[in-house]
Amino acid sequence: MSRQSRKDKKELKGLAENLLVDYELRNQANDNLDKSLHNIDVMRENIDNQINMKKDLLNELRNRRLNNTQLQDSNLTKFNDEVLKNKLRDGQIYASKSIDLVETNSVKTIDIDRDDFNSYEYNRQFALENNIDLTSPFLNLYSKHEQVEVARKMIEKFDLLELEKEDYGFAACAALIAGIVDCALVGTISHNNPSVLQKKVDEKFYSIVQKYSNNRELPELKAKFEKVQSRKDVSSEYIKKLENKIKAIENGTQSRKDMVGYLEKTYRVKYDAVHDKSIAGMYVNNHHNASLAHDFSPLGLLVGIMDQLTGKSTFISAKTGEISRIATNNKNTELQGNIIQKIIGATNNWFGHCMSDIVGSSGSKGRGQGLPAPFWSYLQKLNFGKVKLSNNKELSIGQLTDWMFQNGYDTRAFVAELIPVIIFETLIRCYWFYKQKFYYGKSFKESLPIANSRELSRLLLVGNATFTSIDTTHATIKGVIKTGGHGVDIGTFVMTVNKPGLVDLGFRSFQNARLELKHKKHVNKIIDEDIVVEYKRVMSSRGVFE
Repeated sequence: MSRQSRKDKKELKGLAENLLVDYELRNQANDNLDKSLHNIDVMRENIDNQINMKKDLLNELRNRRLNNTQLQDSNLTKFNDEVLKNKLRDGQIYASKSIDLVETNSVKTIDIDRDDFNSYEYNRQFALENNIDLTSPFLNLYSKHEQVEVARKMIEKFDLLELEKEDYGFAACAALIAGIVDCALVGTISHNNPSVLQKKVDEKFYSIVQKYSNNRELPELKAKFEKVQSRKDVSSEYIKKLENKIKAIENGTQSRKDMVGYLEKTYRVKYDAVHDKSIAGMYVNNHHNASLAHDFSPLGLLVGIMDQLTGKSTFISAKTGEISRIATNNKNTELQGNIIQKIIGATNNWFGHCMSDIVGSSGSKGRGQGLPAPFWSYLQKLNFGKVKLSNNKELSIGQLTDWMFQNGYDTRAFVAELIPVIIFETLIRCYWFYKQKFYYGKSFKESLPIANSRELSRLLLVGNATFTSIDTTHATIKGVIKTGGHGVDIGTFVMTVNKPGLVDLGFRSFQNARLELKHKKHVNKIIDEDIVVEYKRVMSSRGVFE
């Protein structure tokens, strides 16, 4: 801004302040005038009431005098005397009662006898002495009604946020609830000592795999049982064994080894190698994380199909971060038909094999080594940095992610951590829908909680930032406790901090930045259009250059 522009701006602000002082004095005078008119009305009503009461009393006396000669009954005379006394007493009480008038305030005006009465300095001093707020002179020149109308038009025109403190408060409370769930029920992910929610998620995954396996194995066993039951060359022991297997599946008592073992035999894949010398750092505990086809995501599906069609396997090394494609000795379920049928068969085989591995292999003890979280294997490419664990062993970022997988952070743990994130997002979105539909009266379509709305996106960001603050504080405290107050144990911290929450925070931050940039362009466009309209209006005005 140039010096002249700053000078002009200062001059305009001073003129606006002068106008605002005049405006406030006028409002005070109008207020006193309204109060005086109200007081006059009250006094007029009081005087009219007194006059009416006196007229009524005089009429009563006049009637008494005219009818005095006719009154013979002493009881009636006493009654009329009592009525007259009551009216007289009521009139005296009403006349002596004080009138409730509104107090008017004296209005101090600008001293126009001063030489500097029109100066900005004197105006500001006068405003300070009379408690006139000059902080927003241009805005305060409008009446309250005009300010509301201007604000409404500005919100509509420039698409401004209409969020209130209650909205931010609800988002923070929703995040607090999710934070309590995360700290109390999720806690630190562990392979040997899973938390409450981690156990529940593990059990649910086991139930899903059990149903998937049973729905495929049971029809096969029943068909085989019917086929061999009438054959004489089949031993009774074999038939009894088939019958027991069928009963075990129907009763839900089939062992994990048998259940997962069936899926492993049915959905064989070539890339399910436990160990290979050409892949540095791959062994039993992390071979799922080393094989990119074991990534339970669309990208893992593509790699799985490619590996099955080409007869090679795609691995990533935790030590070097290098991706290699090699031929392994494992058998793959034979794919038949044309290329389309082979792709369909490979997809079915990939999914079935993932189901066999997602709760650990048939020979696993405890909860087993499941599948890595979606896209987790690719983090092993981050072969840089140095992170020191409690055993003083230094690992790169990629090696740290592999260490986390080996210590229990798989798809099941990822889902357990995802639950608190879903809780606060669901609460905020339900609150948003309720307010838009029932408070503002918008249509169902307009009330849908889609985060393309800047206001909803902002609330989700506030909620996620609050949740992440709670979560990282909790993880830091547990890390400090683990070391006995001597720094933060990185292993405990990374296994406690909510990874889906961090990912969501990054996404919401990016989303808000993108929406704000888009909004800024929208505002700039409107301002440019308004400038063009005003320019044309000025140029078309008569005598503008005279």
